[in-house]
Amino acid sequence: MNTATEVSLRRNDAVRLSVGITVPLLLAILFVAAVGTSGLVTALLLCAGIAGSIATTYLFVLQPLIAARATATSKLVKAEQELLEERLDQEFRERLERALLVAEAEPAALRTGLRAVAEIMGHAEVSLLLSVPDEPRVGWQIRLQGGSLEQAVPLAHTPTCTALSSASVAVSASSAALDACAHLHDPLGETSSVCIPLRLGDRTLGSVCITSAPGELPPTAAISRASWAVERTGVRVAEQRLQRGPSGAGQIDPITALPGAQALRHQLRDLVRTLSPFCVGIIQIDEFALLGSQHSAAESDDALRLLADVLCTTLRPEDLICRLDGPRFAIVLADCSASQATAALERARDSLALLLVSQENLPFTCSAGLVESHCATSLDQIVQLAEQACSQAHAHGGNRVVLATEPSTQPSPDQRH
Repeated sequence: MNTATEVSLRRNDAVRLSVGITVPLLLAILFVAAVGTSGLVTALLLCAGIAGSIATTYLFVLQPLIAARATATSKLVKAEQELLEERLDQEFRERLERALLVAEAEPAALRTGLRAVAEIMGHAEVSLLLSVPDEPRVGWQIRLQGGSLEQAVPLAHTPTCTALSSASVAVSASSAALDACAHLHDPLGETSSVCIPLRLGDRTLGSVCITSAPGELPPTAAISRASWAVERTGVRVAEQRLQRGPSGAGQIDPITALPGAQALRHQLRDLVRTLSPFCVGIIQIDEFALLGSQHSAAESDDALRLLADVLCTTLRPEDLICRLDGPRFAIVLADCSASQATAALERARDSLALLLVSQENLPFTCSAGLVESHCATSLDQIVQLAEQACSQAHAHGGNRVVLATEPSTQPSPDQRH
């Protein structure tokens, strides 16, 4: 409302107030003068005029003014509330952008994104669901607990996720609804949910799942803000994956877009300096030479890319995956025991098998060898033990995972014959 309009309205209110007060009084005085009544009647008429003036003033002046003031106050409160919400939203977005910018590693960016979603949603549970490669199903769940990401937990039967199927936000008031995500079905109780797909460019890493009591869906504005936070997190993770190779990784493999062998040694040196326990794995495609002789080079490259995608999606975001020579890959899993590493590679084999069955891809299997860091005394020996375990897996028929033993417990060449 501009100044000229306000002045005009105030002038009109003043005129109405003056008319409401003076007109009834003037009418009463004129009537008394014309009739010439006694003093008592004159007094009564004047009182009636005053009462009429008061009533007219209240009905036609004060009441509209009170109503207008109440409306203006309500609009002002609403405008101030909207302004406050916009300011808080802007501050939230700026904080998240700063936090994502300083998150140097992919796990830190994912943790930051999930913490931002948890801040928006209050007491709701937030978790990251990792998808099966090229499928609208989820294979693993990573919960956010106390601001930290827990270990990935495999989900039985790789259930479907509506957000992945529709490539959009999926909202369900009850996990028992027909259109609810299959991963929400729990015989122990119902929940309401919001699933937001987490995209890395043209690929989907999984979905961010927000669950709460049945029927307690978050407001539309909160869902919109959480969707933006997940989108920005995906953008940041995609940037990190593009930038991850050149820093100590040497050349990027043109077929799989993974870092090369230099990245393996760079990562191993860093972990040895920190004295952190870790596992190293060597994975290779079984009978790759035969595969190449029976199929085109393009199909062989497709097999390499498919295995690379399965490893990237199956393993944790902080695990290193790199391409070695030929059909071989190497992985480094920090803060991981032998049993956990074995389970992770078994999930990768299962995921690969499911993917090859469900799609018209070139059929193949892979073998893997694992070694724990404490089993070796040098970087070269760590890699050598993992390669030997991988060779053993291949020699025993392939399509299996073999855990290397310490050099002192391995049989000598004479004992093997």
